[in-house]
Amino acid sequence: MIWWKHSRIRFYILNAIWNYKFWLFSEKMYKIHTYEVNDENLSLNNVDITGKIIYKKKKVSQRRFAGYKYKDGIYLDNPGLKHTVDKQTWEIWKNKGLIKK
Repeated sequence: MIWWKHSRIRFYILNAIWNYKFWLFSEKMYKIHTYEVNDENLSLNNVDITGKIIYKKKKVSQRRFAGYKYKDGIYLDNPGLKHTVDKQTWEIWKNKGLIKK
């Protein structure tokens, strides 16, 4: 059964299972990004003695995508098969061109 262990069909089956599990069970993670912008409401009260305009700062918060949380980490995209096969099988699949790294 060594031919099954290193076969392309097994690679495609394991890869499909990993992909379906990743997309079904991963959670989207967001983080809040806060920054300051100049307030656009200008009046004569915003001018100092030297004639320079003093801009009031306004805090803006946005929710930004951080990645997908799945099993042991946060990923920006599906990382593919990870730690599911032994090193020898990984090298054979890499030599066959199934894994690109």
